[in-house]
This record gives sequence, C-alpha cells and structure tokens, in this order.
Amino acid sequence: MNKLTCSFPAKVTAIFLFVITVMLSLTGAAGIYLFYEYGFYRLPLADIKKDVFEDITRGYAYTVFYEYFPVYMNNLYEIKEYQEAFSHEKTNFRFVLKDPDGRVILSNYLGEEYLLRRTYQYEDYIVYSDATGRQTGSEIKIYTIDCYVARAMAANDRYKMANRFVELAYKMRYAIIPITALSFIAAIIVFIFLMCCAGRKKGEDRVVPGTMDKIPLDILGLCILIIFYFQLKVITHINVLSEAGMIMLVVICAICDILLALMACMSFATRCKLGGWWKNTVVYRVFSLIRRIVSRTFGIIKYLITNIPLVGKTVLVILAISLIEFISLASVDERNTLALLWFLERLVLVPIILLTAIGLQKLQIAARKMAEGDAGYHVDTRFLFLDLKKHGQNLNSISEGISRAVDERLKSERFKTELITNVSHDIKTPLTSIINYVDLIKKEKIENETLKEYIDVLDRQSTRLKKLTEDLVEASKASTGNIEINWARTEIGVLLAQTVGEYEEKLKDIGIELILKKPEEEVFVMADGRLLWRVFDNLMNNICKYAQPSTRAYINLDIKDRQAVITFRNISKYPLNISSDELLERFVRGDSSRNTEGSGLGLSIAKSLTELQHGKLDLYVDGDLFKIVVSFEII
Repeated sequence: MNKLTCSFPAKVTAIFLFVITVMLSLTGAAGIYLFYEYGFYRLPLADIKKDVFEDITRGYAYTVFYEYFPVYMNNLYEIKEYQEAFSHEKTNFRFVLKDPDGRVILSNYLGEEYLLRRTYQYEDYIVYSDATGRQTGSEIKIYTIDCYVARAMAANDRYKMANRFVELAYKMRYAIIPITALSFIAAIIVFIFLMCCAGRKKGEDRVVPGTMDKIPLDILGLCILIIFYFQLKVITHINVLSEAGMIMLVVICAICDILLALMACMSFATRCKLGGWWKNTVVYRVFSLIRRIVSRTFGIIKYLITNIPLVGKTVLVILAISLIEFISLASVDERNTLALLWFLERLVLVPIILLTAIGLQKLQIAARKMAEGDAGYHVDTRFLFLDLKKHGQNLNSISEGISRAVDERLKSERFKTELITNVSHDIKTPLTSIINYVDLIKKEKIENETLKEYIDVLDRQSTRLKKLTEDLVEASKASTGNIEINWARTEIGVLLAQTVGEYEEKLKDIGIELILKKPEEEVFVMADGRLLWRVFDNLMNNICKYAQPSTRAYINLDIKDRQAVITFRNISKYPLNISSDELLERFVRGDSSRNTEGSGLGLSIAKSLTELQHGKLDLYVDGDLFKIVVSFEII
C-alpha cells in the first residue's frame, strides 16, 4: 500500500477516476432529481411526453405571438426567416393564430393528425393617439393560438429530440440509481486513497510538502474562491454560445472546479500530516505578531505590579490619583475643563472599583459554595486581577484538592462494588452446581424421611442464597448506575395492573385484600418498562413478606402537579422501631428477628432503580402503617 501511494502513475490514474466518478455522481444525482420532478418514477411514458411536449409547445406559441406575429404585421424583412423556421421541414409544431373575431391571421396547420393539442390566449394592449401624439383611448385585444404537435414527427426539431431523450431516460430511470450510488462510493474510495497519497513521494519515508503546500492556506483558499467566482460570472453572463456550447463550457468548468477542490483537499491533508496546518496562514501570523507584542507589554507591566505588596499597590494608586487631581486643579482654571477631567477620572475609576467589587463577590460566593460542600465549584478568574486573581487561583486549587479526595472515595466505592460483583459471580458457579445436584437428588427415590428433610433444607437455603447473590449484584449495579436504560413511553397504569395481577393469588393465600385505585385515563411516563416493573415487583414482594395477615393493602395511582404518584400502603406485622432512612439502606429489614426470608435489599434496589429513571421514592412509617410513595413526571 505504501508503494502504491508513492506511485506517480497511480496518483494520476486515481485523479482521473476521481474526476470521472464525481462527474457521474453529480450528473446522476441531477438526473434522478429531474426524473423525479418530471414524474418518471410515478407516471406512464405517454403522460411524461405530454408534459414535455406541452412545455415546448408553450415556448413555440410565445415565439409565434411575440416575435413572428409583430414581424408579419409590420411586414419586416425577418419574415422569411420565421416562415422557414415554422415550415413543415423545420418543425413539427403546427399553429393557427386567430384575432379576437376568430379570423385566422397566421397558420401552418394543414389538418394533419396530431399527438397533442393546446390552446393559448394572449392579450395585446393597444393605445390610440391623434396626430399630435396625445392619447385618445386604449383597447385590450385577446388573440387565440391553437397549437398542435404533428404525429408524423418528420422534422428533426426539439420535439423529436425530446421524444428520443424521454424514451431513453424512461428506460434508464431505474438503472441510473445504482450507477449514481456506485459512482459516489467509488469517488469516496478514490478520494480516501488520494488523501493517503498526499505528501507521499517515491523514495521518501516521510511526508514531503510540495510547492503548493508552502503557500499560506487562507491565500490558497481565497485564490480558489476567486477562480470559482469568475467561472460563475462567465457562465451566467455569456450569451454567444449555443446550447451544446454552453453544456461543454459547464462541463469544462465543472472538471476544473473538481480538480481545484481536490488539489486544495490534498494540500490540506499534507499540512495535517505535517502538523500545525493553521500556522501556515496569514491570519495566524498576524495574530501571532499582535499577541507577542501585547504579551510582551503586559508581561512587563505584570512584573512591575506583581512584585509590589497589596498595601503598597493601594498606596501607589491613591498617590497617583491624588497627584493627577492636584495637577489638574493647579493647572486648569476653567470649570468646564475641570468638569471634563473629573468625568474622565470617574470613567476610569468606576469600572476599576466595580471590577474589584465583582471580584470580591466572586471570591465570597466561591468560599460559601465550598463551605456548603460543593467541591467542584470553580472560580472564574478571567476578569480578576492582581491579588484577587491569586486568591481565586488558590480557592480553585483547594476545590481541585477536595475533588481529588472525592474522586478517590468514589474510586474506593467502585472498587467495593466491583469486589461484590466479582465475589457474587464466583459464588454463582458452585452455587449453581449445588442447586442442580440437589434437584437431581430430589428426583431419586429416597426412603429415609430424615434425609428428605435435609435435602429440603439444602434446597430451600441454596435457593435463598442464590436469590441473595442476585439481589446483591443488582443492588450494586443499581447504586452505581451501571444498568442500561431503554427509555420508552410507558403507560404506568397498565404496568401497575399487570404487577398487581401477578401477586393477586399469593396475597389471597396469606389473607391480604389488595385494593387498587387508578384513574380511567391513561398515564404515560418516560421510563424503562423492565426496570419499572422490577420496582413494582420489589414493593409488592415487600407487602407479601411483611404485611399483617387479614388486613387490607392499598395501591393508589394519582396525578398531582404533572406527577404520576403511586402510593403503596399496608399494616406491618412486625413493630417498626427504625426510621424510614434506615429501612432504605442495604441489608436492613423490617423484621428485626429475621424470621422471614429476604436479603434486606429490596427497598434499596427499588429506590436506586427509581432514581435512575429520574423518579423519586419516599418511605413513611407511622406506627405500624408502612407507606411508600413513588413519583414520576408525566409526559
């Protein structure tokens, strides 16, 4: 590949192919557009011909009325040219021009068969005047032209050429699409190859810039734009060429433009490979010079100012202002001049004082933010100066130090999460083997009742351990946000009803009556239906485990302030002597005696999954009343 990119014949061949493929792509795209506009993809051939013939006929009719008719009426010398142009040997166009009274004025129609007939009307505004030239009246006359297209098509005119072109284009209307696509793909491939060739020369392992690559990039671009502009001016203003000549001129200009654009792209690619392409521009050089001058000047001023203490700077400023005021008062007697000088002084002092006040306010806000725990707050020091800027930079350094400490802590938390995930994964493999073998043992015929009890205990506890492992992994992922969320428009009422339906039998078995209330209209939220179902499933499972038997549990779906609010309420069968925040922590259970199966992760997982979906989960405990409120924004 390296030899090919350095080969001069390969580059010339690629440039030739690029011009051909780009021209084919542009021509094909223009053809597809024209085919679509003229209905080649939706109309039969006869209808397309009619539309094309009608456009040609309208142009001929316009020529007859506005050119041939005036020449005929004034009996000018050009009449023979028009008679020959509209003869049967020169054109397939037939016409009958009639005056407002229906009398035939001009005609070349002999009653032969025709493919198309159209009638057009034109208005002629006539002004009457007397011998002195004064206008005495006016009149509008309406002339009618009946136009025909001869069926025989004997003459080799625009109709015949259009007929051939339309028939050929109709046959090629679908073939041009893949040809254009392939040409476009080939142009891209060749372009990429040429960009790889840019700056490569035979016998050189490095990128070698050419003569054009040494020209400033903005000057090169400006020259190319000027060439494009002059080409456009020539094409739009030239009138001496025929249609074929204009087409040839446009093709030549297009090829030149493609070569110029390719040349600019290859030069830009060479500059990019060399690095620092922006440095070889006039704009960059001018700005660099200005920057160096300004930087040197400010560097000297900054050195002088920064080496003076703050109190000394303040004293110097006050002395300088006092000296200027004293000189002004001593040397100027006129009040107007003094007033002007006072105004100019305030014009300088007020912005400085305001900038100082704004800088102090920024530092005050930054200190308050950091005191409130916003470790990532950054002081904008762009408009601070002198010691205020130093103080702002020091505060930013403190903020960065706090942020690093927080990042280290987060890293530690991530390490713990990964450790939990990895350990849980390592436990799953032997645990799966235990569960499978216990299942196989249960299928055997075992006579010993004690052994059966042991196997049941193994089955129950291994299943519990598997559930604990899965909950542990899920809680770890949910707390770190390491879960893929597939956002979708979700009807929360239907999902809630489905979840309740799955637990209906289980709740009846333990004597809990479940009452679901939701509005009749649909309530949509933006969430992941799978994760939202997991939230509802954990909350329903929590009711099954900890609700007091022979009581009622309530689930309400309400709409409040553009929020979908889902409330789960039940009576706990165990005393709730811990706070709501503690219940939402990991491994905390409402059953302090731990008589029920569970990991204490259900509510924590539900809260994390809810917050991942931009929702909110709150838990309230009032005596034995256990209430969870989940809310999402309605869309």
